[in-house]
Amino acid sequence: MYLIFRCAGCGRHLYAEEGAATRTCPCGKRTIIKKVKVVSRAEDEREAGERVRALQMGGRDMKGFSPAG
Repeated sequence: MYLIFRCAGCGRHLYAEEGAATRTCPCGKRTIIKKVKVVSRAEDEREAGERVRALQMGGRDMKGFSPAG
């Protein structure tokens, strides 16, 4: 099971395995998984990645984010 949450530093959506202790965002902020507010859950890593991309592309506080290509 994967947990989807937001970085407290930059607001980017991230995901981590449910048993993980911490997750570091590309902005450099290290998040303690036990203390985050979980936005969503996913069964596998692929589904978690798809949900994170959908949240980031959905225009929710992530100005300027665009897909590569």
